[in-house]
Amino acid sequence: MLSKALQDRVQENPHTAEADVEAGAKVFQRSCSLCHGADGTGGDGPDLTRGVFRHGSSDAALFRNILTGIPNTGMGGIYQPDKSIWQVVSYVRSLSRGGGDEELPGDPRRGRMLYMSRGSCSDCHRLNGSGGRLGPDLSDLGWRRAPDHIRASIAEPSESIDRTYRTVEVRTESGAIVRGVLRNEDRFSIQLFDEFENLRSFQKAELAGIEKPEESLMPPLGSFFRGRDLDDLVAYLYSLRRE
Repeated sequence: MLSKALQDRVQENPHTAEADVEAGAKVFQRSCSLCHGADGTGGDGPDLTRGVFRHGSSDAALFRNILTGIPNTGMGGIYQPDKSIWQVVSYVRSLSRGGGDEELPGDPRRGRMLYMSRGSCSDCHRLNGSGGRLGPDLSDLGWRRAPDHIRASIAEPSESIDRTYRTVEVRTESGAIVRGVLRNEDRFSIQLFDEFENLRSFQKAELAGIEKPEESLMPPLGSFFRGRDLDDLVAYLYSLRRE
């Protein structure tokens, strides 16, 4: 429930003029674009161009979520005057394609079959509680990513790596190399999820080296899924909307 003070602040948007949209765009670029993309189509944060939002689509809901953040997500609130937050709401509204999903050329039903049968997607990705854990959970991908971002992540995954799935390689004193996804690190130790989904922990003093290559563990699949196959797979992944 909203506090009485916050309820009193949340109202119809009083700042919807073109000048407000322009001012909101500036705040958005400073405070929001790192996660939502410079054009609002998503990155680490969800696509904002759809006009329909998982945690509420009214102006009041947008104001609340921008001001206070969304619990159990990576989104914190932004410290701005109410006027600036309303201006961001106006800017987000201006990004809308008219509400609803983007029409895609692919067939999601065929895309589901491709996901299940080719590319070994489920070896690394979970879907509704089933699958691997090396890569991001895809159960609600359609809420979080725009179609173009999904397509690019399939073709060239190293171009945009989810920060919670950074690749790390450690070299032991015996010369063995262990590669996986970084989980935790402090001054003295490092933990990673290796390629066999084992949680491994190492003392840094006992390692010969640590590397963090700017590349994804996921191989580029642009030559594996092409044309219609890629369209269908993107359409399927974009359709995933677990509540």
